Amino acid sequence: MKLYYIANARMPNKKAYAIQIAKMCEAFVDEGVDLELIVPNFKSVTESITKYYELRSTVRLIRLPAVDLYLFGKWGYFLSGLSFMVSYSLYLLVRRLQGNRGVVYTIDMDTFSFMASVFLGMPCFLETHGGKAMTRMNTVFFKRVNGIIVINSIIKKQIAETIDFPEQKILVWPNGVDLDLFRDIAKEEARKKISLPKERKIVMYCGRFYRWKGLEVLVDAATKLSSDIFVYLVGGTKEDLVAMIKEKELPKNLVFPGEKSYNEIPVWLSAADALFVLGTKYDTQSYYYTSPMKIFEYLAMKRPVIASETPALKEVVSSREVVFYEPDNAEDLAIKINSVVHNLDSVNERVVAAWARSNDFTWHKRAKDILEFIKKYD
Repeated sequence: MKLYYIANARMPNKKAYAIQIAKMCEAFVDEGVDLELIVPNFKSVTESITKYYELRSTVRLIRLPAVDLYLFGKWGYFLSGLSFMVSYSLYLLVRRLQGNRGVVYTIDMDTFSFMASVFLGMPCFLETHGGKAMTRMNTVFFKRVNGIIVINSIIKKQIAETIDFPEQKILVWPNGVDLDLFRDIAKEEARKKISLPKERKIVMYCGRFYRWKGLEVLVDAATKLSSDIFVYLVGGTKEDLVAMIKEKELPKNLVFPGEKSYNEIPVWLSAADALFVLGTKYDTQSYYYTSPMKIFEYLAMKRPVIASETPALKEVVSSREVVFYEPDNAEDLAIKINSVVHNLDSVNERVVAAWARSNDFTWHKRAKDILEFIKKYD
């Protein structure tokens, strides 16, 4: 199968969306797909994505001309998206005239640049990580698209009801994990590698700092933890968090190791006594739609996982695999962290079940099912 993967994304970079795109492209190639990843030529690191993410398969990257004006407000956003849309449309029309017809696979990195992908004379499939509004553009697009891949059933229901799109043409597949990379090592060995105190009790969050994740609850919870527990926030700086929550003074048991490369993350996760993932009811994306890669990576690491009990997270895990806390309830989060960290043996069954659950969510299983879905509806 020839697959043109269109992503209005800066590639490569360290953000989760870029990692997800790279890992899916790798998985598609491993399944025998002749793939071209088509992105705008925005300023990025010069390494190939194959080398940058240490992929096992070579992913062919096509960079097309586009203006990068995203920092210049509404019109900058529009012109940037439009320029990429024109570029990929011309590129794929030429490829089609040359006899290189294939399947278009696109992901909605913005609100509109993917729209032209259904007018290129090739089967088109959209991957979306959020709900859709009933707009004129969406109505036209969804009448022509062959199928949709979403990351949870909440999004599927929202699109089917709002856009009146056939449910059988919507495939639900959450994000995934690379089990070859995310394999645990002994806690003592991991701490030695990254110079963390051997006896310290550590609960760890790994990810970027965004308002929609509800990080405020973590700051409040940290003040209620027993004095021997330290909270490590891998992926951001103290200054980032202070700027986000502004009026709050940070407790002294918060530690900021900073940003780490994707391939370093398993060692950091292995160094933790427990891992936690946030979610807030005050943000629709966080509460209903997100499928964070970190939850799948956590499950694979054979460490206890403490998770916000949001509808989005309950799509993929249950109390058999994780310890839930009430969203936005700092008191409950602190109680759960204290209990888990001081009673690790009590959650052994959950840890085993979590590891087994992680095996259901590999990138290769995801790619294989998506390819079967494409063959059914192209």
